[in-house]
Amino acid sequence: MGLEAALSGLERGFDVTVLEKDRVGVSLRRWGHATRFFSPFAMNASHRMRRLLGREAPPDDALLTGPEMVERVLLRVARSPLLEGRVREGHRVLAVGRARMTRRELPGHPLRAERPFRLLVETERGEEAWEADVVLDASGVYDQPVALGAGGIPAQGERHLNGLAVRHLGTLEERLGTLSGRDVLLVGHGHSAATALGWLAELPLPPRITWATRSPNRRPCLEVANDPLPERDRVSRRANDLAAEPPPFLAVERRANVEGFERAEDGRVRVTLSGGRGGVFDTVVGLTGYRPDLSFLSELALEISPVSEGAARLERALSSVTDCLTIPTLRDQDLASGEPGFALVGAKSYGRLPTFLLQTGLAQIEAILGRMAIAS
Repeated sequence: MGLEAALSGLERGFDVTVLEKDRVGVSLRRWGHATRFFSPFAMNASHRMRRLLGREAPPDDALLTGPEMVERVLLRVARSPLLEGRVREGHRVLAVGRARMTRRELPGHPLRAERPFRLLVETERGEEAWEADVVLDASGVYDQPVALGAGGIPAQGERHLNGLAVRHLGTLEERLGTLSGRDVLLVGHGHSAATALGWLAELPLPPRITWATRSPNRRPCLEVANDPLPERDRVSRRANDLAAEPPPFLAVERRANVEGFERAEDGRVRVTLSGGRGGVFDTVVGLTGYRPDLSFLSELALEISPVSEGAARLERALSSVTDCLTIPTLRDQDLASGEPGFALVGAKSYGRLPTFLLQTGLAQIEAILGRMAIAS
């Protein structure tokens, strides 16, 4: 989303800089080499990006893995002459505010726009202060997993697991070879958890898996009737088929919440689930979703949703949406952040909502930058 915003901004005459906390595409690499986009490439890249790639662009119907998207698309775009010198890797934004103005001063007033944004940025050379007229936050949500405990707060002992819990599919992929015949607890019932279950079940010697899901359903993962995204349908059906008729290596604990973790004497993890259930496990795979980091935006007068932790007006506009392919037409006011010249874009604008789609994010960027270009 950051690179797409840069291309769109350049076309509209903005002087664009992209600040990357780490390296380009690092979050997509954490998907692992076996996790594919559910949507085809044509839905995941703008006409600008495809035109820039030219003959090197993947086929429109390609279902790329995360690392493939990085290598074949993002790195080529970031290193293109059009963005040369504009993508600053290793630049972590520590804080964003208005120059000489706190969040309490003239909130929601157009006069706030007369002051530039001031950013504190951590670089390899030390901390630097930057100024900008427009700031788009496309930092995503993948760095902050939602806690595993009941009610979304950490379970007792969760903060002291010290790496024993796997929170990303890429990490699980790296450890798959060590899990054969072991005891594994899988927590979650979204598409990431469904993907993880499929991988574990396909090992030559599958581990003994306990799948703890809050869902009461015989088929815990959401399935879309006549799903137009075949890869999503495949992943969901595979996991649900396993849950409905569990093989000997799989036990499904429904209506299960994690209440506590405790290190066992042998270095494994003793897990307590609701209803007096639980066990001792070699590995805990916790795929319960992700949440946005809003800590560095505390001095902006933003309207943040109490439900999604994303953009408040956008959350209200999407309140009835249950699938990423059924997005209503959004108005300009639905995309406003409350802070002139600033916007959450991409997955971060959706916060915890599971309905984000890159195609929707592209349209969102076009609308936001189009409005800002007119205003400037």
